[in-house]
Amino acid sequence: MNQSLESFLRFVNLTTSGLLAGSLGFGEQALVPGWQRELPQHADPRSRALTALTDARNYFNAIGPVALGTAVTLAVGSRDVKPLKRALDAAAAISLAGVLAATIMVTVPINKELEGQAPTDYPSERSQSLAKNWSRAHAIRTTLGVSAFLCAVASNLARSSHAK
Repeated sequence: MNQSLESFLRFVNLTTSGLLAGSLGFGEQALVPGWQRELPQHADPRSRALTALTDARNYFNAIGPVALGTAVTLAVGSRDVKPLKRALDAAAAISLAGVLAATIMVTVPINKELEGQAPTDYPSERSQSLAKNWSRAHAIRTTLGVSAFLCAVASNLARSSHAK
């Protein structure tokens, strides 16, 4: 791929992975497909407003896949890059794939199950276990999201083999 296309892809990757990492770490709002199903129906007004904004702008769901797509493209398609830069691009792609997988396969199903439970005065053992598992999965995907962003930053700062 030519250098201007690679520069554009690096910009898009850095921007989208940064937005994704920020959304995971601050406010617990993952910008990946299905994340709005993680919000409880009785959420506070700010969460409801965010959900309404997302319903109006479904392109937020594309941030995670775009970050992953650009990271994979950079890891596979970049030419004349040093091994360190290629490794950082691959690590970013793997981390972003982990974010999407954790969201789609773990946190969304757990949240659906929690939403399906009847309201009670005291949480059951099952709901406490699910909440604990959701928190762990969220911590993992947040760590992966931040790691992907840091790898993208490091890859952008690493010198290419054709740079002098």
